[in-house]
Amino acid sequence: MSVTREKILELGENLIRTRGYNAFSYQDISTELGIKNAAIHYYFPSKENLGTSIVRTNIQRFEEMVDNMHSRHFDEWQQLESFVKIYVRSHREQKKCLVGSLGPDYRTLNETTQVELKRMIERILKWLTDLLEQGKARKVFAFPDDPASKALSIFSSLVASLQLSGIVDKMDYKSFSQSIYDDLKP
Repeated sequence: MSVTREKILELGENLIRTRGYNAFSYQDISTELGIKNAAIHYYFPSKENLGTSIVRTNIQRFEEMVDNMHSRHFDEWQQLESFVKIYVRSHREQKKCLVGSLGPDYRTLNETTQVELKRMIERILKWLTDLLEQGKARKVFAFPDDPASKALSIFSSLVASLQLSGIVDKMDYKSFSQSIYDDLKP
């Protein structure tokens, strides 16, 4: 993959996660990278192509992370902690997650991007549900809800926490993330 294409993807994702999908243009990217808009259009003929590529890249990263955790034999706690650390890092960098950034703009996204965003969310929720189910069966986790409901609760809390942290001054994110772990302890 070309270096220019990678930089466009990286900057596009950063703009989505800091401003929102509808709040940036190719001009923002071309100015930042010192290239012409035509160069961006060469790799991504439309903003929709760019948005879809960013979502697909994030799906791929997530799947690589899961594969890496499995190959390294992470237990359920280690996997959950690795997942939550993504949000801790986003909070530290003052960025929303991709789901939280694209969610408010969902109805304005093209159909392909909508489908890919749904696929990303479904993939994350399935993985998290399976993780919670395995951990509950092995008595590593304890919670009264069914695993799918608990997965949705954890994921939506993480997404919303980044939304709120951009508004609430000095959010104690360490305590917030610790509460997720505390709710699962046997």
